Amino acid sequence: MARRRRRQRQRQQQRWEPELNEDVTAEILLRIPPDEPAHLFRASVVCKLWLRVASDPAFLRRYRDFHRGAPLLGFFYNPDSSGPFPGFLYNPDSAASWRPQPRHGKGCARCVYDCRHGRVLLGEISRSKLVVWDPFSNHCEELQAPSSLCPFQSNAVVLCAEPGCNHHSCRGGRFRVVCLSINDPDCTTLHAHVYSSESRSWSTPAPAQLAGIHYFDMKRAALIGDGIYCTIDHGHRILKYDLVEHRLSLIGMPSLYGNDPVLMQNEDGSLGIACVLGSRLHLWSTMVNAEGVAGWVEKRVILPEGVISFEANVIGFAEGVEVFFISTVVGAFTFELKSGRVRKVSEHTGYCGITPFISFFTPDRGCSKWTK
Repeated sequence: MARRRRRQRQRQQQRWEPELNEDVTAEILLRIPPDEPAHLFRASVVCKLWLRVASDPAFLRRYRDFHRGAPLLGFFYNPDSSGPFPGFLYNPDSAASWRPQPRHGKGCARCVYDCRHGRVLLGEISRSKLVVWDPFSNHCEELQAPSSLCPFQSNAVVLCAEPGCNHHSCRGGRFRVVCLSINDPDCTTLHAHVYSSESRSWSTPAPAQLAGIHYFDMKRAALIGDGIYCTIDHGHRILKYDLVEHRLSLIGMPSLYGNDPVLMQNEDGSLGIACVLGSRLHLWSTMVNAEGVAGWVEKRVILPEGVISFEANVIGFAEGVEVFFISTVVGAFTFELKSGRVRKVSEHTGYCGITPFISFFTPDRGCSKWTK
């Protein structure tokens, strides 16, 4: 008898419990941290109401604006030896439940060139192919690479080409791929090839005969305004490609005593470089003097605690979140420029360059791969 009464009370309580309306649900989902890619998606499959709210474009815009910049989810890197796919290191602040793995071209040796605007640009050198990959939808688009594309003789960048996009959460749509390369025996002529997903074709190469013998460094290029910048010749020069004027030019570097720098965008939007000299991290910035001549000025010298007491090299920078990736003889570390926090992310010591993956993860209707 008592058991029956308890069941009746439980049924009455269930009937009387108010359901969350869409506004309250949106406020709850809005506060889910974006740095773990599966959390918002798992919340979206709790019920139909939550799925409707979490998939609504207006809510997704609010979500991105509420959390401002996209989070750093991790880093791609090229393995020391030829392997089936570049490796991935998780950001220590994000749970390691997401494993990016493209479905396209299994068994082909790949290198990662770039990761930007929600896409990863992979090179399949043996097949002379480029692959533009969306890690969340796992959609891959294969491109025939320019004939000059090969390691140490090229660099490449993938860009969103949607007009008016703020690049907070680029998903699908039009894109461009820019390949900078050297394809002559003397290594003196540089070319810029631009691929458009809209026309599905490469533009006519823009050659430039620049003094000296050049080769590309295995580090990610920087995108600042309408310019693409990459280091060449062991960090002694910077190659710039102007996306508007379609022009190549060389920029000199300050004396860094043989240390390979990493390019970065400063808070004021200017081009900057970072490198390790001695036991300190040195940050430089471009500056134009009163006569209109551009040059370099050292802005900051930092001693990251517990990192550069060993032989070290800066091999990557995550723009927006301002995180450096530093390789040492005792492992790999991240260094947050604003907070000064240092985190060890790997025991491995053989990294030559990394590519940060910065993106929001937002659920799509009908997709279930990230709920498992």
